[in-house]
Amino acid sequence: MNETHLEQEVRAALRAESDRRIDVDRAWSRFQRRRLASRRGRRLAAAAVAAAAVVAVLVPAAVVGLGGTGAARSGRPAARPVPTAAPGDAVVARIPVADVISLASYGNDVWALTGSHELVRIDARTNAVTLRVPVAGLAGDTTVVAGGGALWLGGLGSSGHARLLRIDPATGAISARTSLPAGCGQSAYGLGHVWVLCNGTGTVRVLRIDPATALVDAHTPALPGPAYSLVAGSEGVWYSAPAGPVRLDPSGTHLTGLKVTGPKYLNIHSPDYIGPPGVAQLVLGEGAVWALDGNVSGRPESIAAINPATGRITRAFIYPEAADTKYDFWDLNATVGQGSIWVLAPLGHNEVVRLSMTTGRPLSVVYPGGSCSQYCAQIYDTAGAVWEPTSQQIIRIDPARMPG
Repeated sequence: MNETHLEQEVRAALRAESDRRIDVDRAWSRFQRRRLASRRGRRLAAAAVAAAAVVAVLVPAAVVGLGGTGAARSGRPAARPVPTAAPGDAVVARIPVADVISLASYGNDVWALTGSHELVRIDARTNAVTLRVPVAGLAGDTTVVAGGGALWLGGLGSSGHARLLRIDPATGAISARTSLPAGCGQSAYGLGHVWVLCNGTGTVRVLRIDPATALVDAHTPALPGPAYSLVAGSEGVWYSAPAGPVRLDPSGTHLTGLKVTGPKYLNIHSPDYIGPPGVAQLVLGEGAVWALDGNVSGRPESIAAINPATGRITRAFIYPEAADTKYDFWDLNATVGQGSIWVLAPLGHNEVVRLSMTTGRPLSVVYPGGSCSQYCAQIYDTAGAVWEPTSQQIIRIDPARMPG
């Protein structure tokens, strides 16, 4: 099969990085110990690495933007090793909470929701577990959201409908149940409200909920969908649609019409399309909206920073994985905060990589240990630390103890 021009460029960039290659047998034995999983569903990768070597850490193949013309330039890093932080230095706590599916912070506490639907409160000042309470009637794909004086979880309603559960952070008890239409699920908190994403057949609506009453006080009409990711915060309320990320008006009744523009870069969800990010995972941080695309059909991952006021893509980074690009090793799981991009890189069994927000290049890496479960592949920046759930514990990393 003939290679595309992009694949040729990726392979050429990898060959140029021979000083960063690692032994194939060692890389593959480490990889076999890790079964990849993500929020988009478990992906069990079972394939042999080809004769080419594997890149040891995340290396950007191209850096696009910074307000320029959109032409790609080489993102080749300097030929010096990426500093590795010793786990004993960077890992400041291992909290015994297993199989976490979601984390959120509220005040001085971090809340974890487990796969067995147990809500766990952790004091972020002492790392001590201060409350464990089971929550009945949760939707299988819910995440914990904090804001407006409460926690919020997705619940199961009657006749195929959904519910939003308001949780009292003092006790963990359900204080209100909001009935929602069928297809509603993912929620976020920002601009003083809870926002809920509702997918229909080729359409999407967003509901705005008053946290004081737990009632819907505004909603959009049916908009082109479906939508994948919903985020809310000081950067606004955004969701990712097939045409790209869109921003909602704070009134909750319509879109702002803001267009995402800027330098073109790879959109791997549509392999033949070069343009703004499409149905990507969105995260907020450091005053920007970040669109994250994991590997699909052998294409590299990409990260793009969007100015929330103008819609302009200001930075975009594309990452090769390995010489044989048809396998998914990274499945881009990232968060942004404390002046850095934080990426969970599963190829090396369990690596947390700190990336520069300006260049996308790795600044440091830590191998915190721990094994993966079906709920792994999550990383969070909250309460002044980086948190990574593993199969048996939550690992807390102090960014001040990692170079960069």
